[in-house]
Amino acid sequence: MLLTLPASAVLKNRPWRTGVAGTVWNGEVGVAGGAKFEWQMAPLRSLTSLGYAADWKASGPDTDLGGRLLAHLGGRTVLENISGSADGTLLQALQPNLPFTCDLVMQVEMERIAIGGGSRMLSGNATTDPGSCRAKRGGAASALPALILTAEHIGTRTLIRIAPMAQRRRTLVTFELAETGTVDISVTPEGATMMPFLGLPAGARIQGEM
Repeated sequence: MLLTLPASAVLKNRPWRTGVAGTVWNGEVGVAGGAKFEWQMAPLRSLTSLGYAADWKASGPDTDLGGRLLAHLGGRTVLENISGSADGTLLQALQPNLPFTCDLVMQVEMERIAIGGGSRMLSGNATTDPGSCRAKRGGAASALPALILTAEHIGTRTLIRIAPMAQRRRTLVTFELAETGTVDISVTPEGATMMPFLGLPAGARIQGEM
């Protein structure tokens, strides 16, 4: 069945999706902006992991990214060995509820990202070239220097920091992600000034659920 089941039968329609081709075994999905995700099922890893395992890659303008995926029936999804470059428009596909859009290129080296059911966590880092972001509600774009995001899993929490590449000790934004999915976001005065598109004042702290 997996050899012939159309990928469109299991992938939900999304505003960022421009089309789906192939099967659950080997297929691709288009992303608004010109990129596409392709995957190839890994049957041995699927059997040993008791889930759906695949090797995947994303390609397109300023995008050449790849890694491994493992999805469980309970909704838990684990991405591993994510490496390569990605255009900022892919952020909209991964997190469509973000209140901003970005025009920049990222270099990603993430060891592990776990979302959905079960314990959530991130481990690795990502850097960006200089670029710009703007709030979806309107307003001028904000120029950004090269940034670095570091994610470290400690105990039952993941600490994520965003800082300028040239001043890595100068924290702009901090995320604390608990394995239960609760998120605690705080913005420093420097972060509020440099990143007004976040819509958060200096010293703001927001708690929510991922």
